[in-house]
This record gives sequence, C-alpha cells and structure tokens, in this order.
Amino acid sequence: MNGSHPSVRRIVKLGGSQAASPRLRAWLALVAATPGTLVVPGGGPFADTVRAEQAVLGYDEQAAHEMAMLAMAQFGRALCALAPALTLAPSLDHIARICGAGGVAVAVPWPLLATEAELPASWDVTSDSIALWFARRLAAPLLLIKSVSAAPGANLAALAALGVIDRFFPSLAAGFRFPIHLAGPADLPAGRALDPAHLPGAALCATQFA
Repeated sequence: MNGSHPSVRRIVKLGGSQAASPRLRAWLALVAATPGTLVVPGGGPFADTVRAEQAVLGYDEQAAHEMAMLAMAQFGRALCALAPALTLAPSLDHIARICGAGGVAVAVPWPLLATEAELPASWDVTSDSIALWFARRLAAPLLLIKSVSAAPGANLAALAALGVIDRFFPSLAAGFRFPIHLAGPADLPAGRALDPAHLPGAALCATQFA
C-alpha cells in the first residue's frame, strides 16, 4: 500500500455528474494544465447504463463491478478527446511515466482493479473509492470534484449516508494520511491551473496512519 510514486502529486476524481455540467471544460482545463496529476474519471451516464441493464439482464455483481470500471474508461476516453493534454494510463507504470514526464494521466481501472481484494464487487464501491484506492496506493492527496459542495471537516459517514460519496469510502479512508478535499460547483478556482500547494473545496479529513 505504500507504493509511492513521487511523480504523482495529486489524484483528481472527476465525477461522472460533471458530464452534464457547464463547468466540465473549465475543470478539465485546470486539471490538464497541472503536471503530475492522475485523473480518475467517474462512470457518469455510462455507469448508469450498466446499473439499469443489470436489472434487465441479471448479470452478477462481479460483472457489474467490472462493467462499471469499463464505463469509467469510456468517460475517461471522452475526457481525453475534450482535453488532448490528458493521456489514458492502463497501469501504475504508465501513470508513473506520464506524470514523471510532466503530463496528466487518466486512470483506466479495468482490468487493473477487476479483482482487487480491497474493492468489493458491489455498488457500494464506485469511482469515489477507486480514486481513494489510487490515492492510498500512490501516497497522494485526493480531490473529489462533485456536483454538490460540503462543509469543511464534514463527516465522511454522514456524506456517505447522503449519497455524496459512496458507502465504502469511509472505511477505505481509515488511516489515510493525506488530505481529501471535495469541490462543488462554487469551488471552481480562478487561474490557469490548480494551485500545487492547495486543493480547492472543503477538506474532509487528514488523519494519520497509526
């Protein structure tokens, strides 16, 4: 879990809800101009289709889990088309090389995380927890870009109960020693890139390993 890559300076989870947001391109421009960033895309409308078709076709949770990761890859590919400075990265080595060269990587979680034991095959695990997995694995702060805001110091369990973050996120965050910020619509910062020293939005937790 301590496989730190110094070239990866921050993880940015760009929520699937941003697919329909008028702020999507502004966030993309900021992220794309911030070297050493790993973008973890949400599933957005692509994951919604996976969830809806599971009820129709009846495939199991493992299949849905992997298909939702493929949905994240689809949104990630769309983001790369909108911001050519972004580069798809199907492995940790690819991520390290892209970020080490001063680029911005976009995580492709399947098949990398298809059978990752820390991420149960359940709709309790979404791109939120997958982004946190990368933040834990790469020892980097995490920014969640969402369609809603949070108060500074907001309780993770309460946010999960409200559906702001997924239900598995609070337990996966236990012991995480880097900042987690949540940025909503009002938190889009001015400037041409993210501030390398300060993540936008509200700080949710900054605990330490025991």
